[in-house]
Amino acid sequence: MTPTTANVFNLVTLYKEYFGRGSYYVDNSGVAKPAEEILYSGLPQNPNPRGTLHYGGRRGQQFNKIGSYGQDIWFPIELRGYRVDKSGELQEIILPIDICTVSVNLVSNIVSTPVVERKGTVNEIVSIDDYKFTIRGFLIDKNRKVPDQQILDLVDLKESTEEKFLHGGYPELFLDKTCRIVIPDLEFPEVQGKNHWIRPFTMTCKSDFIVDLNFR
Repeated sequence: MTPTTANVFNLVTLYKEYFGRGSYYVDNSGVAKPAEEILYSGLPQNPNPRGTLHYGGRRGQQFNKIGSYGQDIWFPIELRGYRVDKSGELQEIILPIDICTVSVNLVSNIVSTPVVERKGTVNEIVSIDDYKFTIRGFLIDKNRKVPDQQILDLVDLKESTEEKFLHGGYPELFLDKTCRIVIPDLEFPEVQGKNHWIRPFTMTCKSDFIVDLNFR
């Protein structure tokens, strides 16, 4: 039978809970030592227990983070950009979004040419289109108020003509080192009977790889 941890009990914790004091064990040299953790024979130990931060191998980007209550938050994103304030100065926008999903659509422009008296076509990759990201998430106010400032920040990012960036361990796998994007679409769907401090949104982003053109 293959060893499993499905029904494993932590005997050290149970001993402390019922007897009010810690247990001990005797090592190979005959010395009694307090037992902190029991290693079960045949069961592999998890090298990355809960609370471990995971990083990507490409640029060392972080895939998860630890929340305020110690929970693992996987694949959060952060949007960055600028708005122009009333005085004409640039004001930085940093909008972290912890609860979201990100889908990625990769499209290549291919020209297919039929060949006389041959089966199939000749396919030529003309170009690779911008990577398209669809982000569905929630704007949440920690003080249980309407997240109006987050909504305004998201709208300003969408409408801004300044550079904007998408950061996060998962989307950065597909972006270049600048993480520059454009935002064609932003939607705040209708919500009925839900908490007023949680506002959903759907946003479409596209990678912005080309920053200059050379004419010859």
